[in-house]
Amino acid sequence: MNGKPTPRSPMGTPRCASLVLLCVTAWLWIFPGPVSAQQLEWHPFEKALSVADTTDRWVLVDVYAPWCGWCYKMKRETYPAVVTGTDLPFVLTRLNRDDRDTMHRYRGRRLSSRQLAKELGADGIPAVAILDGSGKRVMTVSGFVSPDLLVRILTYIHTEAYHHMSFDAFAASRAE
Repeated sequence: MNGKPTPRSPMGTPRCASLVLLCVTAWLWIFPGPVSAQQLEWHPFEKALSVADTTDRWVLVDVYAPWCGWCYKMKRETYPAVVTGTDLPFVLTRLNRDDRDTMHRYRGRRLSSRQLAKELGADGIPAVAILDGSGKRVMTVSGFVSPDLLVRILTYIHTEAYHHMSFDAFAASRAE
């Protein structure tokens, strides 16, 4: 050593290493691994209604808000775990409950995303609304929905048990 200080790489400092680790963690949290909700086929609301109508399927509406942590948890964990690889006939769409600017046509009316969320019975967020092929609301569940619960809800709808029994009765009959 010639007595001169050796320049250190900025990556050598603990503060920079912590910053890099924080950035990588944030990146992985925002952009999850190989199976993610981004890979699911999400349609704009009106297109989802049109596809459901022409293909005789139901519409699953994910009602969320950009700031809602439980909404992101459902997007990252619940939907990919349940919808990927299933043959249940549902068309997926997402609705930002806080959006007052985007307008949608629904049952002969023009509604903002916020108004539409209310119309679909989303009292809180996250919420899942299920519509039949004609766009009529069949069921809405507000609050975080685990993959197991969503499977029971989609089975309840898919088997058309909703025509003759409550969801609670259906779930109880399956638990026996």
